[in-house]
Amino acid sequence: MAWLQQRIVLFSILQCLFTNAFTFSGKKALVTGSSGGIGAAIAKELGKKGCRVMVHYNTRHDGAKSTKEAIIDNGGVCDGIIHCDFRDHKNISHMMNIVDREWDGEIDILINNAGLITKLAAEDEDEHFSSWMDTMQVNLNAPYQLSKFAYERMKKQSEGGNIINISSIHGSISCENMVAYAASKAAMDRMTAGLSNEWANDGVRVNAVAPGVVPVERTKKILSLQSSQDTWLPHLPVGRMGTVEECAHAVIYLCENEWTTGSIVTLDGGMTARSNMPFRPKPAAPDKKSTKDLKTAPLEGASFEK
Repeated sequence: MAWLQQRIVLFSILQCLFTNAFTFSGKKALVTGSSGGIGAAIAKELGKKGCRVMVHYNTRHDGAKSTKEAIIDNGGVCDGIIHCDFRDHKNISHMMNIVDREWDGEIDILINNAGLITKLAAEDEDEHFSSWMDTMQVNLNAPYQLSKFAYERMKKQSEGGNIINISSIHGSISCENMVAYAASKAAMDRMTAGLSNEWANDGVRVNAVAPGVVPVERTKKILSLQSSQDTWLPHLPVGRMGTVEECAHAVIYLCENEWTTGSIVTLDGGMTARSNMPFRPKPAAPDKKSTKDLKTAPLEGASFEK
């Protein structure tokens, strides 16, 4: 009978694992900025996993249509395409009304991916601080507003929900001429941490993904040039740039791992793990014989003095 008892125990363990595991099937997922790049890859991956995906865009309607078609071609469900310009916060309220109407006031996954990559020297900012204001509105204020919207609905659901912000390595370490962008992403990281603490008890997890150098449609050509490779690859310990699919896989992990909240997952090929020092050649391995001679023999036993 021992074998029967072992089978019963194994079946119980497997049943527990599978019944309690996170499932994407039927989950309602809104991905902002999913007309291309990382956002499109995330939307497609969520579609493959069984989510009902809502695609959002601002300027690239053709890209949004392409994302929707790719989701459907892969056997997934896309419930529609939303256009919304996040530079005006009032537009987001209208977008929220559409989401409520289409999903009956429910949402399971929010991916805050839409953003402006502002490259501008501070001295060239205009007198109205237009670039700074737009960057903060789209990269920080809009994700906060959308997160609050999602939380109000997720906390009423039995399984809560997931909010994942697409940040950047510029949130922790940056360079010249990226001040507005870096500031917005640093603030997004702190927002992620703060909201994760406030909303954990309601079953709403908040995390972020911080990508490094990842070629997308608008940058693939220039980043494939040998001059670009020579500029970037020496700073990437893994020896290559990232892919949008790798960023999407990180999002899937953050959804599935239900013990993860308040985390900033860095995907940068090791770039920020290395300080900005001159590259040094590997030192010669020590001579085993000479190293052994330098070592003193260990003392035997132990002693005590009172």
